[in-house]
Amino acid sequence: MFVLFSASMSGCFGEEPSDNQFEIAGFQIDFTDAEAAELRGGEWHIFVLAGNGRSISVPNDVMLFIDDVVIPNGFATVTGDQINGKLLPIPYADEVRITIVEANGKGKSYEYEVLEGEPIVSGSEWFDKMDFITSVCADTTLCGGYINRWMGSPNPAFERAASFFHGHFEGLGYETHLMRVTDTLSLTQPESLNVIAWKRGYDDSCVQGIGAHMDVALPGGPPGGGTYEGAYDNTAGTVAVMLYAKALLDIEVRCDTFLALWSSEEAGLRGSNAFANNDCNYCLPQDKELRFYINMDMMGISYPAKKSNGDYFPYHAWSGPDADPNVQDVAITTILEYVHRDILEAPMELRIEGSYGAGCEQHWDDHYNLVLDVHEDTFGRSDHVTFRNLGAQTIFHLGAYDDDYSAYHSPLDTFDNMIAEVGGPDELKNSVQFVLWAAFLEFILADQTPEVTNVNV
Repeated sequence: MFVLFSASMSGCFGEEPSDNQFEIAGFQIDFTDAEAAELRGGEWHIFVLAGNGRSISVPNDVMLFIDDVVIPNGFATVTGDQINGKLLPIPYADEVRITIVEANGKGKSYEYEVLEGEPIVSGSEWFDKMDFITSVCADTTLCGGYINRWMGSPNPAFERAASFFHGHFEGLGYETHLMRVTDTLSLTQPESLNVIAWKRGYDDSCVQGIGAHMDVALPGGPPGGGTYEGAYDNTAGTVAVMLYAKALLDIEVRCDTFLALWSSEEAGLRGSNAFANNDCNYCLPQDKELRFYINMDMMGISYPAKKSNGDYFPYHAWSGPDADPNVQDVAITTILEYVHRDILEAPMELRIEGSYGAGCEQHWDDHYNLVLDVHEDTFGRSDHVTFRNLGAQTIFHLGAYDDDYSAYHSPLDTFDNMIAEVGGPDELKNSVQFVLWAAFLEFILADQTPEVTNVNV
């Protein structure tokens, strides 16, 4: 009995820990000594760092969060007994080094080979939700069949789909609204029916957002005769915003943030304009600074996916406003470049032998064959224009379109066709996940970058 008792107490009254033991005990990841911890790409990892004056530094491909707020420079210092935070290695991280710096300036590094994980924003989850929304079958628990989402007066299919999308955000706990504006009974200028979800920030003086249009091209519309499934344009972007809503549950944001699915984008941006210019308790507030907006439209048929001839599909990410094509006008462009070049390590100078069918407005002479067309530009044609006109800094994500995607605005714009265009399900999951993470990283970094302000302020 005495031997057993003394063994159980030895941890309390035994020898003092060595310096090495103290260092390990003072830094844990997922409640495991840092030396033995494992990191998985795209997954959250909880960490604790103890010891006043000690600091943690992470590389570009690991996001550092303190109190659920991202630290853009990846560096934090203990100012009390300890800090509790989270690490988020991006899915493309391979080998990472996390450094702990003691108060005396001496450092210790921990090397990790990042394992494959289940990303919080996942191409596979996007794929499954796309399949559910676009598939039609008798059992609505297996497929939703939320197609024929052209905006008209009335269109029961659109109403049904909007109700489903509304339920997604509301089910996650967001303050969610169906915003209806009936100002015309014309099929060519239909009314608006948006889904607006709000995530409140800790600074009530500002607002920002991310969104996509959920309507599809009207039957008979140009250039391909309209569509019914609208898988690429724009069920793809709609599902992206649904996934972001889930991921942002674990993140605190600075400003009040709207996650929106717009109607009537295909009829003159009427949905986003209704939100931005009407006075209601869940519309865009007129007494707060509108800082930035990120737009998701036509995603997945883009780098790193390839065409049947072996060329990469084009990848577009345009920031604005771009008042002067010869200088950088807005701070969000720095974030755009940093995410693609330094975090995702994309091949920014990659070009094809020929040229793409359409592209940017101000820099086409230089970018006609550039795979990753990432820069400031005045390009419009989607809902980011609504917010850019109000002074917001914007980013517009867009894949192949017009000549580079023959099914654009046509009945052939189906989920099955998207899969076929890029060469299979895995290729589509990979291409979508790349742009999903690009926009997600842009959002969380812009949220915590003071220089991203309304250009009219």
